[in-house]
Amino acid sequence: MFYSPRGHIGFVHYPKTAGTSLQHWFRRVFPDGDLLDPENPHLTVASSLAAVQARRKRAGRGWRKWVPALLGGCPKREAVPRIVGVIRDPLAMLVSLYEYWRRHDFAVEPTAAFIRCARRDSFPAFVRMAVVDGQAPTYEWFFDVGGPAWPSTRLINYHALERGLEELCGELGIDRPPYLEKRNATSGPRDLDAYRREAGSLIDDVERHFRWYYEYGRAIALGSGWTRAA
Repeated sequence: MFYSPRGHIGFVHYPKTAGTSLQHWFRRVFPDGDLLDPENPHLTVASSLAAVQARRKRAGRGWRKWVPALLGGCPKREAVPRIVGVIRDPLAMLVSLYEYWRRHDFAVEPTAAFIRCARRDSFPAFVRMAVVDGQAPTYEWFFDVGGPAWPSTRLINYHALERGLEELCGELGIDRPPYLEKRNATSGPRDLDAYRREAGSLIDDVERHFRWYYEYGRAIALGSGWTRAA
């Protein structure tokens, strides 16, 4: 998670949801902020809070001020930081992840089974590992739906990032936000229908695995304002 003490706001990066571009955007808006774990920009909300707790003993004054709020120890709801994330159509996200890992020039060939599957196997094999074997985290688990930060969490629709950031800036009182630079973006549109046909009946498994997105998350992202706890 990228966190800004000054803005009292954190950005949580679910893979292949424009997270790299948004991290750079948040750095320009909140230059005091930083990643909780530079080695792992994809920390879940729950893991981010655990990382904060682990560094409490060696934290400076600035960190001590917001640690209790992050951990839900402050009784005032307004003291809990705003968490911003992006959610994307699951099939489009899986296709993007599959293509990215296939083409990425790793300095050392990865040993993780999920990445090796993308690099060596077919798309159906990758989808099976993602949603049948559970290698792809669900959105509700990743963003800790129902957790202490959920009432002040906002999930933006990947397919309407500019609009979502515009609304976010309006709520934060930011008059002149920086332009969102697109990083790690592919050139040209993808043929999702071809991938859908290739996946076949595994699409049903995708919808089961990401059920929360289809039933609740998609509506939240398309709405306006901050999400509310169910």
